[in-house]
Amino acid sequence: MARKAVRSKAPRAASAASWRPAPGEAGIRVRMYRVGFGDFFVVTLLDANAQPLHILVDCGVFKGTSQSGDLHSIEAAVGDMVALTGGRLELVVVTHRHADHIAGFARCAAVFKKMTVGAVWMPIWESEYEPVAVKFQAELVRTAFALQRHFFALGAAASPEQRSALQFMENATGAAGAAAAGSNDAALALLKRGFAGVTPKYYKANDKPEVPAALVEAGLAAKVLGPPPLDDLQLMKLMDLQKGVGQYLAEEAGDEAGAGRPFAGEWEIAPAEALASPGAYAPESFREWTAPRKSWGDVTLAEARAGRVRMEKALQASQPIAALMAAKQLNSFLNNQSLVLLFTFKGRNLLFVGDAQAGNWEHWLFETDTPDKKGSATVAAAAQKLLASLDFYKVGHHGSGNATPKAAADLMTGEGHKFAAMCSTEAHVYGTEDPEDPSKGTEVPRGPLLDKLASRAALVRSDQIPIKVAGKTTPARVKAALPGPIPGSRFEKGDFWIDCFL
Repeated sequence: MARKAVRSKAPRAASAASWRPAPGEAGIRVRMYRVGFGDFFVVTLLDANAQPLHILVDCGVFKGTSQSGDLHSIEAAVGDMVALTGGRLELVVVTHRHADHIAGFARCAAVFKKMTVGAVWMPIWESEYEPVAVKFQAELVRTAFALQRHFFALGAAASPEQRSALQFMENATGAAGAAAAGSNDAALALLKRGFAGVTPKYYKANDKPEVPAALVEAGLAAKVLGPPPLDDLQLMKLMDLQKGVGQYLAEEAGDEAGAGRPFAGEWEIAPAEALASPGAYAPESFREWTAPRKSWGDVTLAEARAGRVRMEKALQASQPIAALMAAKQLNSFLNNQSLVLLFTFKGRNLLFVGDAQAGNWEHWLFETDTPDKKGSATVAAAAQKLLASLDFYKVGHHGSGNATPKAAADLMTGEGHKFAAMCSTEAHVYGTEDPEDPSKGTEVPRGPLLDKLASRAALVRSDQIPIKVAGKTTPARVKAALPGPIPGSRFEKGDFWIDCFL
């Protein structure tokens, strides 16, 4: 049973957070910082005495495949967050361990260590007391580093697919080397052990979260919608990364020198022995790679050797694609671990979904452990009611097409429903927009998805405002004015942030 939340005795420092809610507003402000490709949100609630209480949801940034995703504004944004909160956070929410969600905790660790933090929430997959999660994360990190070493060693010889895969792995591990100042390990160490007197709480779907007392007294309620439980059937299929991902490079435990070998050692044979040694490969083993013939019994040794060379070249050519598939699968594993939270405050509903993809969404949308790749199942009544009554939606996965399922978007944008939405993103960092074939859907953010949400929502994206940090101005990526107010919400922009008032 969860312990009763205890209010911290530390006094609240003065902050720049107070404001007067406009008519019809509940006293909620969501600040979205423009740091590039990464999530960094501060939710401020005004209690009955108009005193501000602050919740931090993620603090990360990543350069992405284009190398342009980091605008070098996260340090300034963290400094603004400290001034805004007076150095006090009632709650820190970490949705998952990708760099674009936690890098700021490592890069600004000295600043965070000086803050007063009431509680830290993380997904169940980060628990150090759940053997299944510990084993899974350890193997995930080991496999990610093996892939990363392999791709990095290729240098200029790396194919576009391999360079793309390297970026996925850097997002999974952070800076090169587990002890690096900017690594994900450094961020996780701070979050798990760096705040005095705070032990993180690890949650999964349907857990009852331990909301800090000050937030409870102010009227905040929270519901955990994801990630799915550790014993979820779909996730259990993915537990063995050696079979689920490692097979693409056959990385063996402890085999540092063999990173990227196409086959494990016991399956290898020296080239000189491949055709000559007893018990090795007979000439007809390579018959499919020799010239067509009516009978394969007369394949000569020379023909077989030539066939083997052709086969090896084909395998080498396929490896970059296989490596990219492995990297994407690891990336999806981490995204689906996202902590998904519904906050309710004074009648307003706010949904934060991290980077949750299909498996995470389907668990609570359809109340099922059986994956439905087509997403054609009937949405559960509770999920229908929730999505049709949202007042705020943090657009999932930076507006990617592999998040915010169509069923969810349809319910959010139902007739007569108006809500606010914020998408923390940076165009042209991941994927490409193809006007000739929009069905490819690789660009992030995905245009048709944002258009769908904007049909009912007052939607803003972080890259639509220019930002000014240390005298340097970074222009907006897209030209769009902030949307006008809708009943119960409005937007304002600052030097490098956008505020949504509810």
